Amino acid sequence: MARRLAIVVLLLAGSAALAKNKTPKAKAPAAAAPAPAPAAAAPAAAEPSAADLLTKVDSILSPPEFEGKLTFVSHKSQGDVHSYSLRLLKKDSDKFRIWFLSPPDDVGQEVLRIGNDMWSYMPNLKRALKVSTKQDFQGGDFANSDVLRVELMKDYTPVIKESTADNWVLELTAKNDEVTYARVLLTIRKKDGQPTQFEYFTGSGKLVRKMDLLDLKTYGKLVRPTKWVMHNMLEPKRKSEMTYDTFNMRKDLDGAVFEQSALGR
Repeated sequence: MARRLAIVVLLLAGSAALAKNKTPKAKAPAAAAPAPAPAAAAPAAAEPSAADLLTKVDSILSPPEFEGKLTFVSHKSQGDVHSYSLRLLKKDSDKFRIWFLSPPDDVGQEVLRIGNDMWSYMPNLKRALKVSTKQDFQGGDFANSDVLRVELMKDYTPVIKESTADNWVLELTAKNDEVTYARVLLTIRKKDGQPTQFEYFTGSGKLVRKMDLLDLKTYGKLVRPTKWVMHNMLEPKRKSEMTYDTFNMRKDLDGAVFEQSALGR
């Protein structure tokens, strides 16, 4: 009997040990999944080239074909003020014609520009006189080339001199000696591409004129400044203003209007 009890005890002990060995081990915690890599930042938009910026300025200030009526006011150092009313036509990239509408003493006077050639028709002489694009317009502070403006891209080589949060500043270098100003600094507003200021320099680097472009107006799809104020940096009391009273895009101007033989007709 005692021997049977001993065998039972041994069997129970073995079963308990076997059960203990079969208890599942606790699993180790799974390793955390790696954090996703941060998304690559979108590449910054490339800035437009100097040529692109200047081409847009040309499209704003000197579109291919238009008609306008302007008021030109010249303020002299002694306080004298001279005012003129003009009608202006432009066709293609380099054809302009102006008629003087007032004052009475100037009615009948005309100006024609074709490329770099310019003539002033004098009704009292009944003939046209060749004039320079570099001459002052009506004795004011604009040059003839500032009023009858061809595309800047034709006259200048542009580079981006400065880029700030709000503006680009282009440096324009004249392509030849026929251009009125040897060097120009042009400020362009980034938010809309509008030109806001020109600074004009001689070949020796002297600042001679500064022009502010003001009073934006919309003409169909075109937005452009309508008031141009030219400051004479050599005589600070002098300045001239050119204001577009009307402006209309055209597509039907007769090319014969821009021939020298048409002056005075």
